[in-house]
Amino acid sequence: MDKWLSHPTAMKILSVVLALLLWAVVHIDTDSSPQTVTSSIDTKTIEAAKINIEGLDADKFALTAMEPTVVRIDVQGKLTDLLSASSIDDYKVIVDVKDVKPGIQELPLVVKLPKGIQLVAMSPRTVTVQLEEIVTKTFDLQVVAEGKPAEGFVAGEPAAVTLSTEAAGPGIEVTLPKDDMQRVGSVVASVNIEGADKTVTDKKAKVVVYDTDGLEMTNAIVDPGTVMVEVKVTPPFKKVPLQVRYTGTLPDGFSIESIKPEIEEVTVYGDQQTIDALTVFDGVVFDLSKVKASGTFKVKTQLIDGIKSVDPSEISISVFVDPTVTRTFTGMAINMEGLAEGLTAVVRTPVSGKYDLTVSGAESILSKVEANQITITASLAGLGPGVHTIPLDVVLPAYVQTVAADGQPLSVTIEIVDDGSIGAGTGVETPPDETGTTPTVTPPATPDPGSGNGNAGGNAANSSE
Repeated sequence: MDKWLSHPTAMKILSVVLALLLWAVVHIDTDSSPQTVTSSIDTKTIEAAKINIEGLDADKFALTAMEPTVVRIDVQGKLTDLLSASSIDDYKVIVDVKDVKPGIQELPLVVKLPKGIQLVAMSPRTVTVQLEEIVTKTFDLQVVAEGKPAEGFVAGEPAAVTLSTEAAGPGIEVTLPKDDMQRVGSVVASVNIEGADKTVTDKKAKVVVYDTDGLEMTNAIVDPGTVMVEVKVTPPFKKVPLQVRYTGTLPDGFSIESIKPEIEEVTVYGDQQTIDALTVFDGVVFDLSKVKASGTFKVKTQLIDGIKSVDPSEISISVFVDPTVTRTFTGMAINMEGLAEGLTAVVRTPVSGKYDLTVSGAESILSKVEANQITITASLAGLGPGVHTIPLDVVLPAYVQTVAADGQPLSVTIEIVDDGSIGAGTGVETPPDETGTTPTVTPPATPDPGSGNGNAGGNAANSSE
């Protein structure tokens, strides 16, 4: 090898090769060499970028129409930036409706892009919007029961008992565009009672707005959006007049000035046949012996045959009492009824043929009683000739009682004679004022507590209802 390198020809060849290499290094053009690095810029197309609304005063206006709702955008940027902004939500297309007046208008679109990405193209670049003024109005809520209760039960009127949220005022507030508000037909909450056998309570119901054609207005904003409703599901029921029955007597020295239940009707529940036949409810019995002074007394209702429940179950009765006073009406006519044909009756005792009647009651009541408000009747039905002691039937105004001497029943002595024997030596004459007929005074159908009755001779509250 050393011999080869030391050979003159070899040295010459090596020198030429080195020279060529040095020349190539010095004269080669690096700018003319092929590009070996790939570009980092890329493009991206978003076919349906959503148009967002900004600047809308939702308290005054509603966006009722917008065309189009999406746009096509072309963007470019570094591949790394495009990859990091992969979601469509990163590309925001905005229309600003601030200070826009109601009506239809064409507005420009603005694009907000992620950092490092630029817009190349957008189609379209404008959007047409329609704004309408919105209004709020209060409506009455209709609660509707859907379905049927269990067999043998009936449903009452459904009602909203509480609101699930606090509204600004009574009723339901509905917010709609002004033109739509004119089409509101009803505001309804529905509750299902299918198969129910007891009252449906605390049932949450959605409030729905319907137009005049019965279609739901889905763009309506309602406050409150839900309500709590109740539907009474009961046996058949009926409202009937209340008739209070009385028992016992007031303490000595007191008389009733007025007595009145707080209500005049009650609702009774029972089988259909029973309530159909019922005309009055008398299942309230008030014991007068419990009254020691004026006041309000509570009395439980009592169930009668066929009645399952009564509403209300307790009645308040207001009672006013005053010290008892007496008053005597003198020369009262005695009406005789039921005398058989061909007979004549003559009052023998009292000899005057008239009756002096003493009555008792509260002073405020007795001071207003007139004689023509009192009727005294003697029944002669079925009696033949002879002398008879006849008990008197006395009809008095409410809260007035008869007072009998020595506690004896009120009565008169009447002689009945055969008309054929008159003038035939009997010496019996018929006073002209004792042959009159029954007066046209009709006793009350249901006497009040304290109405007098001469047959009893005492406190007539025992027979009052």
